[in-house]
Amino acid sequence: MDSSELLRIRLANRLVCASQQISIGPTGPTGGSSTIPGALKAFTIYVDYSAANQISRVYVPPYLFGSAAAPILQLGGVFTADVGTDLVFLGNPTIVMNNTTYAFAAGLSANGYVVTGRWQIVPPSNIRPATGFLNYTITADYGLTLTTDLGAINGQNFSVYPMTGTAAGFLATITIFFV
Repeated sequence: MDSSELLRIRLANRLVCASQQISIGPTGPTGGSSTIPGALKAFTIYVDYSAANQISRVYVPPYLFGSAAAPILQLGGVFTADVGTDLVFLGNPTIVMNNTTYAFAAGLSANGYVVTGRWQIVPPSNIRPATGFLNYTITADYGLTLTTDLGAINGQNFSVYPMTGTAAGFLATITIFFV
């Protein structure tokens, strides 16, 4: 074997290790993960309400949904209708998500667009498992149900929307943290 062949093999091994998140030592794979065990993965969805607690559209980021979900969800985008049983939200105060990429949601945070024309973080006291608050439940791995309350997110703002920026046209963002 000449040096160019050895270099090609070493590069191929590094690419495989990197794509599978395997740690690489000076002589090749070390067998460990190159990411921090238990590191959180975060996905932010954007939500729009057409009336009190009735969701009319949702932006889903790419890769929030895994390979078992409808292919259109895996790519992400803005949805104005339910997608099978993988994404159910239209006209409801809840967002049901099944077949997510990661198995277990470990927390969430949110921002709401308020009538003064600015984004405001939702205080942790408004994220809890009770009526009138933002919360989530998990009934099985790779699935969760978000329960929203616009009052807890942005003080019942239905009329003032952001006109520019990443979340233009939406009233709330919800970031879900997975382990």
